Amino acid sequence: MSIFTRLFGRKTPIMVEQQSQASIETMESNIPQIDKSLFIEDMHPDELFTGEEADKRRSKKSILEDLKSRDYYAMGMRDGLDDPNFETMDQNVNLIACDFKEVYSQAIQEIDEQLLKIDRTLVPQFEEQMPFEYREVKLQKERLEEQKWDLKQQFDLATVGEGYIEKSVERYKAGFKKGFRQWSNENLMFKPFNTL
Repeated sequence: MSIFTRLFGRKTPIMVEQQSQASIETMESNIPQIDKSLFIEDMHPDELFTGEEADKRRSKKSILEDLKSRDYYAMGMRDGLDDPNFETMDQNVNLIACDFKEVYSQAIQEIDEQLLKIDRTLVPQFEEQMPFEYREVKLQKERLEEQKWDLKQQFDLATVGEGYIEKSVERYKAGFKKGFRQWSNENLMFKPFNTL
């Protein structure tokens, strides 16, 4: 036997486990219990919302992102098969442009409201008392004005099918042409005709 074993002794694993359980029990008895009535809700905030509300909170997509994420190719293909008329295609392209223009005008209106709030706060006293914050608010105003200018340009470009809307319009037209081609193949090209 070594000197350390004689001095300190060697504990068996069962004794070590019993001592650790005893120390855990004494620690648990010393912890004060928290009264549950202090809390307003027992659930996590995400659990408070129903399925549709929770989905909206998790995926906060802007209206523009929602418009851009639609499957315009499939819409065009369906329209080309159902109503193979190029006037229909032009009307639906105009409807797509109207949707985008509506979103742009709504965003411009929100920016105008925000700019009005900012203009009310940009007073000389604010600049004197808090110059750093004043500069930050002024920069925010400049960014919003740039966004507004860009949205106005996109609003004008949407009328002719260009700008942010261009990809959506082109996908719709490509889908419409494919649907029209399938309709013409089924109904005009490969359909047998009896002449006599």
